Amino acid sequence: MSPSPSPPTGGSTKRKTPIPETSNPGPSASASAGTNLNTDEDGFTKVPTKEERRKMRKLSKHRPSFHFNVNEFRYGKKIGIAHVRDLVMYIVAEGNKPSWIQIEHKSFISHTVLLFVPGLLPSHLGLNQIPTVSCMPFSTVPTPTTTGSGSSTDPLPPARVPIIPKLFTYACPTRAPGDDRKLHSVLNSLLMGPIPDGLKKQKEKEAKQLAAATSSDLPPFLYLLTPHQMLDNDYPMPSYISPSDTPVIPGLDLSTLPARGSTTSMSNGNVKNKGNRRDDPWLEIPQADGPPEDGKWPVLAMDCEMVLSEDGQELARVSILDYDSGENIFDELVKPPKEIIDYRTQWSGITPEKISSATHTLSSIQSALQKIITPHTILLGHSLECDMIALRIKHPLCIDTALIYKHPRGPPFKAGLKWLAQRWLKRDIQQSEKGHDSEEDARTCLDLLRMKMIYGPDFGNTMENMEPIFERLNRNKPSKTSAFIDYSNPRTSLGAKATTAIRCTTDDEIVDKIVDNVEGHDLVFGRMMELANVQGWNDRGISTDQFSPSDLDTSLSRFSERLTRLHESLPSNTALVLVNGHSNPLPMLKLTAKRQNWERLMKTLGGADNIPKDQRWMTEDERELERVTGEAREGMAFFCVKS
Repeated sequence: MSPSPSPPTGGSTKRKTPIPETSNPGPSASASAGTNLNTDEDGFTKVPTKEERRKMRKLSKHRPSFHFNVNEFRYGKKIGIAHVRDLVMYIVAEGNKPSWIQIEHKSFISHTVLLFVPGLLPSHLGLNQIPTVSCMPFSTVPTPTTTGSGSSTDPLPPARVPIIPKLFTYACPTRAPGDDRKLHSVLNSLLMGPIPDGLKKQKEKEAKQLAAATSSDLPPFLYLLTPHQMLDNDYPMPSYISPSDTPVIPGLDLSTLPARGSTTSMSNGNVKNKGNRRDDPWLEIPQADGPPEDGKWPVLAMDCEMVLSEDGQELARVSILDYDSGENIFDELVKPPKEIIDYRTQWSGITPEKISSATHTLSSIQSALQKIITPHTILLGHSLECDMIALRIKHPLCIDTALIYKHPRGPPFKAGLKWLAQRWLKRDIQQSEKGHDSEEDARTCLDLLRMKMIYGPDFGNTMENMEPIFERLNRNKPSKTSAFIDYSNPRTSLGAKATTAIRCTTDDEIVDKIVDNVEGHDLVFGRMMELANVQGWNDRGISTDQFSPSDLDTSLSRFSERLTRLHESLPSNTALVLVNGHSNPLPMLKLTAKRQNWERLMKTLGGADNIPKDQRWMTEDERELERVTGEAREGMAFFCVKS
């Protein structure tokens, strides 16, 4: 095995990621040319033939390797997560060549594994925290800092992941997406890339055609949820509907419609987890035999307000607006059958005085709605499944503004109605101190749908010029195969377009599936979550401010063992790219929560004088938030090629 190269000296502009050393080279680990002697189980040594030695020398001569171009870092250039993504695309699909890193003999790379490990910190490697101004690649081997007299200063933390310096001589500082006060999604930046200019122009042309078609007198069929999307988002399903990827439109030939744009699907759930625990009867809107006789498909925007009883959420108000006229055609209060324990006035706008005048029950509301909602009615709302569960109504024709407008961070996130109104309607809603207004929310949904009808399905899509890297690989000539191995639901996540998508529940399973699939795919992505989980990152530090150091030590030891096993199992000439994404986000999240609480108190208490001093947001809090956010955005990336 060739020794690891030394750091560059003199005028050299390259730093080299070494060929990893293993104590017992196996079949996939190359030794120095001419010295690879295999011993069989009987102790006999097989001497390679002349042809075998020639092939071994050729492989060794063309062994791929990574080199950092140090000149690119000398002027403060910071490598972002998008740079790492573009490097992966360059390796796999001949994307744009990066200038900050070079790959010798790239064509000999057989497979690429992209490993995302949030929770891995420099301190776990025995290194000091990366300064926010640092941009140069750094050694993964701890080096104590010394004073002028040669004595060591502050002791370094213990190195608890011994496999890292064995595989990677250098690491590269990275910067997570975000701004001065926020950390954006690393996963989104890692797995979403800009679409090519040619495809962008094609999409713009298609969007104009769709806008022309949908701005006519056609009903908004383009935005109807499919049965699969309804199932994925916990909608109560009519008994006569079967799972399908096409919307249910009675009597309509779907081939006459423009091609559907993508609509975000969310994670699978259970309808029983929403609403209340009572088994109230359901109203199922009958199935339509065909299109309406008058050719009209009424669109009704609906929003409900809820209160809490001992049974859970209870329906308290229903507002329904007509799309064509904009008029409020139904607005009634509902008296829950159980005693109300929380009116949730801040959000529902419901007070004891209001609810005391209610005459409707859930049953009478269902009877009234049965006269309004026909088999041809299209229901519109924001997270409409919550309203339909509260009303105990099953209906197949639904449009959900939480799904036709995509969240900037992509699935599985949903954009809030208030944010959508501010962003796309330039309107502030839900501002009243008396709580939300269901009529206002329903009207906002109407106007959001109108914007889609006028400007086409790409209106309001903050990610319209981005696509999952797996979709790009599918379109490559020749197409490239990919595997997405993660904890999330593959069908509803960024891995939906991958050749193979596998859902796992443990880091051990993640490693097993990567090993099983790497031979058959050009790119394999995997995310290991145990380190982040054990440090409380994924519950935002809510459950505890402290974690057990022994649990972290155990998890780091397991991570080192998993990475060792993964590397040993990789085929020869496989590129391994490991990123941690960002550093500890908990201090940032804690201050962000304090700021949000301050903003709520300012609205509800009417000024800073009425807010306790320990809950006030001060100038020093703002500066501290910017500091800890900068630290949270610091990350590391590692690169090597399996010999």
